[in-house]
Amino acid sequence: MSDKIRQKDKNNISVYIQGGEKKVMTKFNKKMINVLATATLVAGVAAPIAALTAPTAIHASSSYSVLTTPTINSAANTNVELGRVKVNVGKASVKAGSSFTVTLPKGFEFKGDKATAVVGVVGAKGVQKNGEKTDWGSVSGATYGSDIYGLGVYVDGDDNKIDLTEPVLVQSLSSNSVRIEVKADNPNDDLGIYLNFANIKANSPSTGPVKVAIDAASDSGLTSGEVTVANVVSSGQVSLAAADTVSASEDFTFTLKAKEATAKSLKSNNTIKLKLPSGFKWSSIPAQGTNNSVAARLYGDLDTSLANLNITGVDTDTLTIAPLKESSVASAFNLKLAYKVDDESSAKKGDVTANITGTASTDVGSLVVGNYGEYGGGVSVEKPTTILAGQDEQRIGDISIKETIAGSIRKDRTVTLRLPEGARWQSPFKTGSSDFVGTTEYANGMSNVEFDYSDSDKRTLRIKFKNDTTDGSDPGKLILKNVEVATQPGFSGDLNVEVAGSQGFTGSVKVATVKKAVTLAAASKPTLTIGLGDQQLGDITITEAAREALTKKNNSSGQVVLELPIGVRFATTPEVKVTSGDLKIKSVSTDTYGDSDKGRLSFYIDSESSTPSTITISAPKVVVDRTVAQGDIVAKLKGEAASYTAYKGNGTVTQNWKDNNTAADEIAIATIGTPAPGATKTKAVFTLGSTSYTVNGETKTADVAAYAQNGRTYLPVRYAAEALGVSPQNILFDKSTSTVTLIKGDRVAQIKLNTNLLTVNGSVIRMDVKAVTNKNRTVLPIFWVSRALDASINYDATAKTVTVENNN
Repeated sequence: MSDKIRQKDKNNISVYIQGGEKKVMTKFNKKMINVLATATLVAGVAAPIAALTAPTAIHASSSYSVLTTPTINSAANTNVELGRVKVNVGKASVKAGSSFTVTLPKGFEFKGDKATAVVGVVGAKGVQKNGEKTDWGSVSGATYGSDIYGLGVYVDGDDNKIDLTEPVLVQSLSSNSVRIEVKADNPNDDLGIYLNFANIKANSPSTGPVKVAIDAASDSGLTSGEVTVANVVSSGQVSLAAADTVSASEDFTFTLKAKEATAKSLKSNNTIKLKLPSGFKWSSIPAQGTNNSVAARLYGDLDTSLANLNITGVDTDTLTIAPLKESSVASAFNLKLAYKVDDESSAKKGDVTANITGTASTDVGSLVVGNYGEYGGGVSVEKPTTILAGQDEQRIGDISIKETIAGSIRKDRTVTLRLPEGARWQSPFKTGSSDFVGTTEYANGMSNVEFDYSDSDKRTLRIKFKNDTTDGSDPGKLILKNVEVATQPGFSGDLNVEVAGSQGFTGSVKVATVKKAVTLAAASKPTLTIGLGDQQLGDITITEAAREALTKKNNSSGQVVLELPIGVRFATTPEVKVTSGDLKIKSVSTDTYGDSDKGRLSFYIDSESSTPSTITISAPKVVVDRTVAQGDIVAKLKGEAASYTAYKGNGTVTQNWKDNNTAADEIAIATIGTPAPGATKTKAVFTLGSTSYTVNGETKTADVAAYAQNGRTYLPVRYAAEALGVSPQNILFDKSTSTVTLIKGDRVAQIKLNTNLLTVNGSVIRMDVKAVTNKNRTVLPIFWVSRALDASINYDATAKTVTVENNN
């Protein structure tokens, strides 16, 4: 790879994840701050200039175009050349005798005292100016000219359809004003009257635009107004800019642009000094290659040869530029310069800024002349979005993959973007395919990429670059736009993407903030008693976070389910209605739906909302079985309308969402405070990996140590039963069926080995783990058994202890 890499610095993206292993190159394009900017813009385009006074309808057929707008200095001068103006007169707009006056502003005068001048024929390409023929360029038709007091006038009839024998009369009115009369009608031809403000006397004018007033009678067919024919600037200022800057690890080049505001701004032996920061030195002045010129002259007559531009300071940190001769007209030049890293220990990464000093007057005090950095790049997201959980087709923020310098990304290297467990890329979620959902924008060699979704759960988007990015060009950039994801119901908070891959980019970027699509709220949290029916709850509300949060999309059933825990059922069907917004619902019912111990309230979306809506379940009543453990009764919001992605994911991509039937939200609607009778109060503490444990402070020894597996703690059955307050005679094992039975008060819990089935008083509960044997001993998942037999569990991750407290 070349050690010089050119690159223009585009807009920087906010956050970078740094990666890569080599050293830098970033290129910047800096715009020149120039006092001539206005003049250059106006002079470059011959645009019509609107009058300051709004023209009447008869004025509409004439206008003014400024052809040149030079910049002049504020010093007194008897021979100043201002700009040129064209008066555009439309066909049949004027009659013979129509006239307008031209008045110079304060500080400027016409020269001489001629009273009247009538133009005469001078040929097709010229106008008389101080006795000399001046070429105005080829014009169609005949051209006539006049010179009065330094004002050159000529007339252009495009198609020779106008009487041009004596078309214009120019008459002096005062030292700064003349009258121009059109001597012929123009019924068949557009007419152009050109005004050349040459050889004007300047009397130390004020800085700013030089505006010439043009006044015409309202019935003349000509427009009144002002035109700018020059700009006056303070003498002596030089505008500086750095162009074609580069970024490199060792050697740098750039072009210094210098523009004089006026002639002699860069005076003889005046100096411009450029001092580099610590760690850098000037290395050379590249030759221009023509006429022994050390700099390329852009315009003007400043001598840019090595003999006149005295440049010193190579192999030091300060370069000095001093002309030996001055310009006679405003001049500009480009000077190519080169510098290098001299001391890596003191050279700082980032922009290389040269300080500008010297005796010449310059418009800037410093210039960024390059960038010193490292190979690499990163991934960033400028504007993360806000998305809804439990829905797909949710658009995240645009993801930018950008090189620090050109050539950082190499062929066949990859960048991977991995979503967290609760999120999936849209294409794998919907269809299981590897088709990229979204659009791409790219620059500088990063268009040839390949997308696929890796890993069995398809959470990883892999981007493979099919070719090297180009050395010596701008840094490459790839932007992933309109990318969509699906998140599981109930997901909330930042959605962060982990960055990895063989390219070496690492880190994490936030692509969105996820909020729950719907939320549950309970007006109160009453204490209920086990074994009783018709116990009153407070109102329960379901609130949408956005319109259409409860959805019927993509053939969804539109069902909403409020699910109660095992052993809790609705006593009756409560009133359910929309209390705010325009959502419409139907078919409200309550049942256990095949599970006699788990109550559900169900309804369907009849019409989606156009404004976020709230549904109120008014004063429901529940029945609480004796199997319900002490603690909170938690209701869960499910159903396809509320938890769409838990029901509609593709294949195995979201299998765990389906298996867990993930809830959109959940909330405690009541608490159980009545303990089951007839058992001994105990507190046992087990240490993972140790056979020693305590019961009510007494140290004991088990023959199998407590251990954790698959997120659950396992204890030997005898010691587990003791910790739960079960007496030894109430611990039974049926070898023929491999079933453990634990009897505690009025509760009977049964667990069949090597299955996840737990039966409490005849009701079957599916555990998320299995009861097994370990070292020929039966071990039970203490979490599930404790819930069945009304005990509380506390795990101390630091001490690795499990505390089991029997609640009655």
